[in-house]
Amino acid sequence: MKHQARIRWSSAAERGRPDLPATLRYVGLSRFAEDAADWPNGAWSVELTFDEPPPEQGNSRVSEGYVRFLFDEAPQERLARGVRFDLFEGLTQVAQVEVVD
Repeated sequence: MKHQARIRWSSAAERGRPDLPATLRYVGLSRFAEDAADWPNGAWSVELTFDEPPPEQGNSRVSEGYVRFLFDEAPQERLARGVRFDLFEGLTQVAQVEVVD
């Protein structure tokens, strides 16, 4: 199940690249507060999808899109309205995701 989300991208220096992903689909690893002690062990993959690529949305650091877990057996209850979690590409934090709906 996908949820509306607001994505706050890390700075270009923190992400390690100057541009936001110019794609309609982005997959990364989640880190929820309750996972911090064991992370990245047991991290769940999440998929972000966009109606238009982040660079075309007009704000250099905030994008609107949708989020869902890639696997049905993931803890779906974590994607509840108001929840925020960090998004990683490998061990590099690239964004913070907030579930809007």
